[in-house]
Amino acid sequence: MGENEKGEIFSYDVMIHILKRLPVKSLMRFNCVSKNWANLFRTPHFIAQHLRHSNQSPFLLLQRIRRSPTSTPSSFCLIGPDLTVHEFPYLDFASNGAKVVGSCNGLLCLRHSNHALSICNPATRQVTQSDDDDDNDGNDGIVVLDDIHVNQVEVYSLASGSWRQVDATNLQNLCPFSNAVAAGGGMFWKATASPELGSSQDPDECLVSFDIGRDDFRLLRGPESHLSLTTYSCNSVLAEYVDKLAIFHQFMMGNSDNFMTGIVQGSLIDLWVLDNTQTYAVEGERWIKLYTLGPFSRILYPISIWGDQIVCREELFELDGEYGRVKTTLSILNPYSSELKNLPAHRNDNYYVSFNYAESLVSSQHSA
Repeated sequence: MGENEKGEIFSYDVMIHILKRLPVKSLMRFNCVSKNWANLFRTPHFIAQHLRHSNQSPFLLLQRIRRSPTSTPSSFCLIGPDLTVHEFPYLDFASNGAKVVGSCNGLLCLRHSNHALSICNPATRQVTQSDDDDDNDGNDGIVVLDDIHVNQVEVYSLASGSWRQVDATNLQNLCPFSNAVAAGGGMFWKATASPELGSSQDPDECLVSFDIGRDDFRLLRGPESHLSLTTYSCNSVLAEYVDKLAIFHQFMMGNSDNFMTGIVQGSLIDLWVLDNTQTYAVEGERWIKLYTLGPFSRILYPISIWGDQIVCREELFELDGEYGRVKTTLSILNPYSSELKNLPAHRNDNYYVSFNYAESLVSSQHSA
């Protein structure tokens, strides 16, 4: 290809088209090529272009947590779209023993053993420590509400490096208990009413949403789950599907007597999507069932959605001498063919929390 009038081999648009496909590690090295490239990699336009491309093929980040109490810290691994497993040592620099509580735009929110929070970009190895360790903390993309009674909520702004308090009056009788899911410009949690606080809320589960742009908390109802003559239990899990809030309903097949004796006939999985995730606050919730999977002859617990597949956990109780142990197998389920593939990263003495993770150049540090 010939040079243009400025002596450039490629046009600007072609250069962007090529560079946005490269991993962050390569781009960091290219900072030394020229000042123009170093400046380019810091522009909001290029950062957004690179992130948009990375999000098309995200990694699956698995956090391994030991089942039994131990001083061994959590470990992590990345699984690529081709199912290759990569150890994830990048979090070692952030904190030994920290747990991931959220993932968004290539940034991870970590909770440390002293309950403080930090925000890090593993690809660029940037870390921002929060200046506050309140029970309810967050940043512009991640707000942490986990297993607590909500009294006050503050949001941390990466742009200013400061905290601001937001109105959480309608959460004060609730106890959020799930990992947050980011979708459609908001954050979502599962929550239950707190009877000890004299709540007048329905004791059933509800969903909590936080509009990041408006600093606004709302409560909404999930889709109805109806038990049939062949099912006796329903578990629900939040997920993100094409930037919309999704929820799995997992049903046990058989009856409760069978389950208590270790005899379970199988499981079913429904996937519902909040079709109007961006506008439900005005229109009301509009849930659509995408599909029902199964019945399966095994017990599959959906964990998350990764690309167009479902990450599942299967737990089997096995006798080991006089004692029993739980054997965990991780799999990915193709919802269209019902094909199930084992993931090569499981260890039986761990349980797992999964996150979608895409490398990015988004800074975890506030601008000066």
